[in-house]
Amino acid sequence: MAYLFFKWKGIDSGKLPHTLEDNEKWEGEWDNMRSIGKRLDELSRLLTDKPFDEFAVLNRGLLKPVLTGYDSATSLKKFFQEQLFDKRNAIAHYGKIDFHKQDGERCLSSTSALVGLFHAMDKERIRRMDDAHKKARESIPSGSPP
Repeated sequence: MAYLFFKWKGIDSGKLPHTLEDNEKWEGEWDNMRSIGKRLDELSRLLTDKPFDEFAVLNRGLLKPVLTGYDSATSLKKFFQEQLFDKRNAIAHYGKIDFHKQDGERCLSSTSALVGLFHAMDKERIRRMDDAHKKARESIPSGSPP
């Protein structure tokens, strides 16, 4: 998630190379998004102009393998937080190690599905950028230098 956030902040800045101040500013923005839910929403809005749940529902086919037993009344953002990030935090921060093989397999499957969704978000942002570029080129009068 952080990679995509910093990648697109850098592209949007139009500055290459990025300055140390740019990186510090973006790191501050990322750090201020304390919860996973906030980060999922902000990343999704940055890349797709939609909150995470809305984009995830539109791309539900990418998530189908991990949604067995998913309660549709629960947001997909909350589902991933509970099924993946909360378990990861229990291991990394609290030393909980009494998970079963099935838990690990479910986390791996959830991670793969979520990475696939992030890839779709990245592709959507690229598509939107390409569309904007084409539109801008079409508005240049013929005979003008590009």
